[in-house]
Amino acid sequence: MSISDIARRLARLDLATVRHAALAAAAETISVQVREALSHSPGGDHELPWRQTGALADSIGVTADGDEAVVGSTSDIALYQERGTAKEPPRPFFSVIGAEHAEAAADAVGAAVAAAIRGA
Repeated sequence: MSISDIARRLARLDLATVRHAALAAAAETISVQVREALSHSPGGDHELPWRQTGALADSIGVTADGDEAVVGSTSDIALYQERGTAKEPPRPFFSVIGAEHAEAAADAVGAAVAAAIRGA
């Protein structure tokens, strides 16, 4: 394959779409991990928030736009758990789970782009 063949092939690729799809999928994987981290019942380890009603886990979602994806919550409780309050210590879960899975997410996005370039 010549350099000009490679250049034409690369010009036809929509790497922005590939990156976006891979990033959204990686963020969704992290959101699943966050929800699973919130599945333990009261009475045990309290490093992470306990699951009481499931509302906090249900509030976890993903938004992805271009080259940015955000895993977040629509619940004020998430902020109180993550950062703590005047009366309760922080029980971070977004930052902990995100840090644990950040490298795998970056690897997944890179692998998707590389696969697209290879034509896989």
